[in-house]
Amino acid sequence: MATKIRKLKETVETILRDEPYTRDSDIALTIEIWKRFYPEYIKQGSTGKLGVWLDDLYNLPREDNVKRVRAHFQNELGKYLPTSWVVAKQRRINEDTWKAYMGSVHKFIPGA
Repeated sequence: MATKIRKLKETVETILRDEPYTRDSDIALTIEIWKRFYPEYIKQGSTGKLGVWLDDLYNLPREDNVKRVRAHFQNELGKYLPTSWVVAKQRRINEDTWKAYMGSVHKFIPGA
């Protein structure tokens, strides 16, 4: 069990680091994890839309677990904070902390 948790932490951190837009949405974060680390479960329908089979959800990290790990990085470690102030405010991140963080990483976020 500890190995599974450690792997999920590493996976979440990788995506938060590499894809800043996922810092604002647990759904986007979960989908990006599934696409990058579990591509064998992503199916393309006849319309071109991507999805997963309901039975495959048992093999994929759940959004609530991803959310818990993301919250650990953002709330407890102060890393990979949301790129949007609206989201940061909803997550009760101190405004001064958020502004200082954004000022220090702004140059590293493409398009920011």
